[in-house]
Amino acid sequence: MDQFSSGQLILAICMIVGAVADLRSRRIPNWLSLVTAIGGLAFAAIDGWSSTLLWHLASMILALAIGMLLFGLKMWGGGDGKFFAASAAWFPLSDFILLVVGISIAGLALALFWLARGALMRRPDKSKSKLPALPYGVAIALGAIAVAIYSSPVAPATYTI
Repeated sequence: MDQFSSGQLILAICMIVGAVADLRSRRIPNWLSLVTAIGGLAFAAIDGWSSTLLWHLASMILALAIGMLLFGLKMWGGGDGKFFAASAAWFPLSDFILLVVGISIAGLALALFWLARGALMRRPDKSKSKLPALPYGVAIALGAIAVAIYSSPVAPATYTI
């Protein structure tokens, strides 16, 4: 197994663990986000220490800022923002939009499924019971895995400004 396929496997494992944790408890452990972020930055450092690492770090910082904004707007939980940032550490800034699009598409599919599931499970008395919170860590995981398959994380690339 070469560096890139082993990196994809590690990312996929971290994402699946996060998705399962979010489904079960609506919480993504801080240790998992930390391990995921360190793994992404480590693989970037292996690829090309300074320049590649900096582009991955920039992607992670941008994702953390967006995650904090969404948390502040009460659209995401804090764990979702940290998990998003951790997943972004696996991708250079040049793939950031692709990551956001992948997560957004997965989020839309998840939301539609969640709404349909809620409609099917609604009680006959038509009570206005709220659906449980959408486990957006699942969408983050699916989107990150899809982008990792589409564009190899920490793949060598030339970055220009």
